[in-house]
Amino acid sequence: MATIYKRGKTYWIKWYVEGVAKYESLKTQDRKDALVAKAAKELQLRTGTPVSQVNITVAEFAEQYLLWHSGEYPWAAREMRYYFDSVVLPEFGRMRLASLDPQKVEMWKHKRVGSIGHRSKRPVARSTVNNELKKIKALVNKAVEWGIIPRNTIQSVRTLQRMDARPRSYFTTEQLVAIYDADPSSSAIWQLLANTGMRVGEAMNLRWENVDDQKIRVLSTKEHMTKTRQWRDIPISPGASDALRQLDTTATYVLPRMCKMTLRSRFKRACEKAGVVGTPHELRHTFISHLVMQGVPLRTVQVLAGHKTIAVTEQYAHLAPNHMADMVANLSL
Repeated sequence: MATIYKRGKTYWIKWYVEGVAKYESLKTQDRKDALVAKAAKELQLRTGTPVSQVNITVAEFAEQYLLWHSGEYPWAAREMRYYFDSVVLPEFGRMRLASLDPQKVEMWKHKRVGSIGHRSKRPVARSTVNNELKKIKALVNKAVEWGIIPRNTIQSVRTLQRMDARPRSYFTTEQLVAIYDADPSSSAIWQLLANTGMRVGEAMNLRWENVDDQKIRVLSTKEHMTKTRQWRDIPISPGASDALRQLDTTATYVLPRMCKMTLRSRFKRACEKAGVVGTPHELRHTFISHLVMQGVPLRTVQVLAGHKTIAVTEQYAHLAPNHMADMVANLSL
């Protein structure tokens, strides 16, 4: 038999092995959690078969998970470590993984977007919170898969629903000129992104050895995986050619070395000076949007943009010349 008791505010468990008392902190102040741990320990003592590590905390298992994750996805190791250290562990790190409370995860989800409780200075986008929730669930699912815990207690927690639906935003030709003029020292970077549709990460990892007179080859490597894990060729347009001529061809990388945050800050300042609102990623939307407006087939746009499915590209279909108008041109009810 096992017994639970409190030492200070925390529950402990006591059991015997061959007449020798054993003690272990359950790392919880919740009596329900302590009773679950007691039942698991008694089952182990009766059957002699080790049961799930019911006392392991989210923080303790996160170290195991991140070690595994860095081996499987080395290109995302820094991002995942930062995410867990800044978001997951401060909120859930001390909780027992086996009894992670779905209600607390639901409350956390809504606090992140500022819909309940004290509104944060910078509420997080609903799509961001959904991605974060998927990461937490992936961690718990891996613990179940490895036999660390018996089940995923937060499996029922759903992602947030979209509150609005609107077309992708993009820059007009006039707005692009204003951005280039507002930031001459970095205008070649913005022009290259707008004329190739490369994601920021793809552009920052592009080497001159993968650029020739006809095309830019975006590679997906172990060190720098693309979002879809696929490579693609982007033909060099006049605008892209003009941007490339302004960049240092003697360097290893096409773009000057800087972190993503620095690049985003530079672009934000350029937009503010130009009197427009946007992010570097909207330069990718701009590339795709203008191709569609010029009548380029969606399948071709999908290949050039590196979209994994045509469904993503179809989000720009409304921009096509006479989109749907011809379908109702002769309708008169």
